[in-house]
Amino acid sequence: MVVSLDCLPEELLQHVLHYCEPFSTAALEQTARRFHGVTNEPTLWRYYCLTEFKYWASGHELPKRLTAPISNTDWKRLYVTKHTSYRATTRLLNKILCSQAGRIEQIQAITDLGYDAKDALSHNISVGSEAEDHLARRYYARAVLSCLHRSFAIREWEKLRRGEAVSLSRALGAFDLFIPESGFGSLEEIVIKLDNVTSLFIEQHPHFQQLTCREKARAIAGFLRANNFNGIEPGRSYHRLEHNFLGVSLNDPAHNSLPLVSATIYCHVAQKLGLDARPCGFPFHVHVIVMPATGYDVDDHAVEAGMRGGPIYMDPFRSDKETPIIDLQHQLNFLGASAAEQSTFLGKSEVSEIVLRCSKNILNSIQRSSDFDDVHFASVDLVSAKYAAVWSSMLLSDPARSIELRHSLPSLMELLAMEFPSDVDLVEHFITPIFSGMAEHDNILESLHIMRAVDGIPREVKKRSAQDGSVRYRIGQVFRHRRYAYRAIITGWDVECGAGEQWMRRMGVDNLRDGRHQSFYHVLYVTVLDKLTNRLWS
Repeated sequence: MVVSLDCLPEELLQHVLHYCEPFSTAALEQTARRFHGVTNEPTLWRYYCLTEFKYWASGHELPKRLTAPISNTDWKRLYVTKHTSYRATTRLLNKILCSQAGRIEQIQAITDLGYDAKDALSHNISVGSEAEDHLARRYYARAVLSCLHRSFAIREWEKLRRGEAVSLSRALGAFDLFIPESGFGSLEEIVIKLDNVTSLFIEQHPHFQQLTCREKARAIAGFLRANNFNGIEPGRSYHRLEHNFLGVSLNDPAHNSLPLVSATIYCHVAQKLGLDARPCGFPFHVHVIVMPATGYDVDDHAVEAGMRGGPIYMDPFRSDKETPIIDLQHQLNFLGASAAEQSTFLGKSEVSEIVLRCSKNILNSIQRSSDFDDVHFASVDLVSAKYAAVWSSMLLSDPARSIELRHSLPSLMELLAMEFPSDVDLVEHFITPIFSGMAEHDNILESLHIMRAVDGIPREVKKRSAQDGSVRYRIGQVFRHRRYAYRAIITGWDVECGAGEQWMRRMGVDNLRDGRHQSFYHVLYVTVLDKLTNRLWS
């Protein structure tokens, strides 16, 4: 006896549909009126939304929808919206793979979809090797996702440039979105990581609110140091590139970071706990300035109405104790700072000033990374880090200081052309207006036009033939040479030896078992890593 779905109770049928694909549920709805209700059940489509999609743009207000009554949201329509973006992203990525022409336009179309494009890109990054084009698919999906992440960061700095309120943690975390090594794909992820640090503090300090402002400031510093936020481990180079990145520091078990990053972490936790804590742009070393509440001093003694007592200074990079202001004043006197300059150095720094300071630190670390070991063992890509520093410098430098902008522009355009051509639209949208009225404005537009024109030129198609089936190994495979024992990765191949006749004679190609009529491979030979490994072992 065959049991049809029509015989099942609606409750059981709904349970079965949780194990079906959404398109199967949609197809079942079209078969009979009997299935209309069960296939449109809000709980079912909410389940599909949460299981099929991991990344949600803030505009969807998913947390709010999940806490509201389920009937307040048309979950099926929301699923269709997300699925439409998923299909559009996949279609555009397939176009990138099918043709070498017009890729800039296709990448721009994907980034225009925003955060909703991440699910499709992430799925393509993890595609299995059984896919015929898995290497190209992974490469371009990752490239487009990196471009999307950079667009998030650039838009955050653009808000800051326009004078909008941007938190220090988001503005500094934007640097991490330029470097895939940070492991962060959105600023929200970085803020959540920082909030987790705050939650741990609250858990360990249940009576925190009973403390005075001074005691609170010390308690936070002590907590951070007790949890390994101790600046830089002994023996590590101070100027290592990864020390400049907030997200990298948060993910690092040792939390190695420069004072600027340590101060940012401190400020985030302190502000979440109700303290008025801001970075203080002291020369050569960022401190934190903590202000008492209005009407009180740092020991919670009442002062004149509408006034507040003097601040205290914390140095979370070095200590859990406060730094006496007289010590800071002595250092400034030694540097020859005037009274006006001392007032500035000992005051609160703007978020944009801290971002610019971070960009200068990054460029300084890159300049100092000429040491052989630092270059090859850096956990952060130097090119991506420099690109982030140049972008932030261009967006946040004082527009009145056109010399600085003109100085940074060639670096940006060179990196764009050589390493990040997919960012043409970002440069046109955010950089070009900065040079309005300058000679560079038209030059930038002309360069972008040329890049788009070159990208649109069709490339010669190299079709596969039946002979290609004789090629034994694949691009991307890593091997150790049987005779010479070196390691290499295959980057290309020829069905037969494609070198010149003179070269083949010199190399004795015809003396091989199958001579010139066999597959020859292009490889990337590992040399640096072998030398470094031997050096470490010795």
